[in-house]
Amino acid sequence: MFRGIPSHDYYLVFFLFVDLLGFKYLGPFEKVAYIIQLDFEGQQYSIVYAKFGMRIECSEGGNPEAVYAAVKRGIKAARPYYLWRAKEASTTSNLNLESKCPQLWEKYVFLKEQSKMLLEKFESEKENRVVEKGYDEEGSLNWTTISFPAYDFRKQSVWLHETAVDAFFCWCEQALVHIAVLMCKLTTGKEIADLLRREFGEKCKLVFDLSVSDDKLVYDEILDLRTELRNYVAHGSFGKDGSTFQFHSRVGSVPLKILDNDNRSEFRFGTYNVRNWENDYARIERFLSQLWSMGRGPARQYLETGFPCVLTLATDGTYQQAMKSDEEMGKFIEVWAHMIDDSANMDF
Repeated sequence: MFRGIPSHDYYLVFFLFVDLLGFKYLGPFEKVAYIIQLDFEGQQYSIVYAKFGMRIECSEGGNPEAVYAAVKRGIKAARPYYLWRAKEASTTSNLNLESKCPQLWEKYVFLKEQSKMLLEKFESEKENRVVEKGYDEEGSLNWTTISFPAYDFRKQSVWLHETAVDAFFCWCEQALVHIAVLMCKLTTGKEIADLLRREFGEKCKLVFDLSVSDDKLVYDEILDLRTELRNYVAHGSFGKDGSTFQFHSRVGSVPLKILDNDNRSEFRFGTYNVRNWENDYARIERFLSQLWSMGRGPARQYLETGFPCVLTLATDGTYQQAMKSDEEMGKFIEVWAHMIDDSANMDF
């Protein structure tokens, strides 16, 4: 028996022997996904993919290592076939859309909490000062410096805030696509691939009904936030806080602002305005509150599981039924989780 086949090669082995070369296979059985029987140099072998990994079985005197070497050569030679299979499948509904929604949401919450914690620390310690003095050789006072270390906390809080908002939009980009699948508005890989190349606002429009005033309000607010903070930060912070340019004048340098207005840069006189960070979070909360309304609420349960979206379930009415209510989604998740566990444990 030989156990050196990497488990993650299970589909490459199956595609090579069964789909491409036409070998027959046995299975699935309890704890066994498939068994492929083959003849190699006059000896019978079985390639087995089971719960605890892949193996090559043979009778005494066999050479399973040589079989595996031949399998590896076959996998390498079949590379064009694998690429063709993937390309053909990519435009169909026979796809799972993997989800990173729970991890991205946890990242956003963590960064947001850390930012707030540092800001609170700044507020409680901002009056604390550190005085340092220097003396000359005779012992006379030569210099004095006064610093306020807590202001580093405020600076770091701003960094984390910007990163938190960026993390929210990472979650949002992914969540909107998954919600659109659950709403049966995306049913093929081609549709998803096309959407991923489009702007953030287009993803919002697929999920929100902009003819509804509340949907339109949060849509406008979240696009403004993305423009004000994330877009400028992503391009080297140009334009953020109106501090990118300064206008030369007889009284010195005068701040200018760059405002994103319908994708145009507009110059005007301005002054530095401190961002209202809490307002950023308030807009995010209003967006989320509206996102989970208007019949979209059941999708929240599904996204929290981290399960992939299965496009065939968007075409056969399964998701449509699950999205009717929180209760229906709960029932579906329970059944689906059981099926996923059975598949992982090979309880066929």
